[in-house]
Amino acid sequence: MEVNKVVTFGEIMLRLSPPMYNKIEQTNEYQAYYGGGEANVAISLVNLGHDVQFVTKLPNNQLGDGAIKHLRAQGVDISHVIRGGDNIGIYFLEHGFGGRPSKVLYNRKHSAFSEMNSEELDFDLIFNNVKWFHVSGITLALSESIRQSTLLALKKAKEHHVLVSFDFNYRAKLWSLKEAKEAFLKVLPYVDVCFATIRDLKDILEYKFDGPDEEYTRELHMMQFAKEFQIDYMFGTDREVISANENILSAFAILRDKTFQTKEYRFNIIDRVGGGDAFASGVISGLLNNYSDFKCAVELGLACSVLKHTLYGDASILKMNEILEFMKSSGRSLIER
Repeated sequence: MEVNKVVTFGEIMLRLSPPMYNKIEQTNEYQAYYGGGEANVAISLVNLGHDVQFVTKLPNNQLGDGAIKHLRAQGVDISHVIRGGDNIGIYFLEHGFGGRPSKVLYNRKHSAFSEMNSEELDFDLIFNNVKWFHVSGITLALSESIRQSTLLALKKAKEHHVLVSFDFNYRAKLWSLKEAKEAFLKVLPYVDVCFATIRDLKDILEYKFDGPDEEYTRELHMMQFAKEFQIDYMFGTDREVISANENILSAFAILRDKTFQTKEYRFNIIDRVGGGDAFASGVISGLLNNYSDFKCAVELGLACSVLKHTLYGDASILKMNEILEFMKSSGRSLIER
């Protein structure tokens, strides 16, 4: 039987948000959710019908217990979640409204996950009977020990013939461009599927492209990058912000020898957090179903992302039939492709 199990590796945090679009300094109460990049991808993929294991470390206290219950309730495999340390990562999200953008405030230093070391994990056991491994730049940003653990995980994934996806997911509040460049260049040789934009390649990696920008399109730039690093696919989104509550989104796929650009969706927003993770999960789901059908994968990812914006919380919990019905109603049925 074909193996489709997915492993994601990262930190799950407690998110606190003021209700009713209030600012942090004016609220007397918070809405609490659990979330984090790779945890969001894991939850979304489970709801899309995949077997997913999330690897992390959580403190052995009530907040850690709450995160475990959250993951378990969504059907995520937590058999390799380590317990220990003192703190869970926390972040505060202030929802934007109209012309006022959203704001994020992190409180995640010295979290249990950030202080974890590679000796606590058995990646040979973790990657047994696994098809796909996903990680992001947010995880790499947390500490040197986590960067070492991630590199070990990537090496072990390749030893076990596991496909690897990596989302640049750069956060300036967590580390510098110089630190990110050094870490990303170590990761990219192991990557099969990459989520990034041309701005990521230029600003973070300071990647030098052949020819002047006015003669080289984004697609040609990214095709060159994919060929050099032997990446099968690169995916990303293009966002136009009308206001904090209304955006336009499209997506693209870059191969070493061809490209694909979707049409746009214009939509209203309840909660923007996790939109990129939903996009990644939709793409991964599509590629797991048929690795060569990148057009369906990117369309599925875009639809997942758009619909995630209509849900409170960090992760998409939408089922595959809901995504496909939305695509059909938008004139983008996968069946018609």
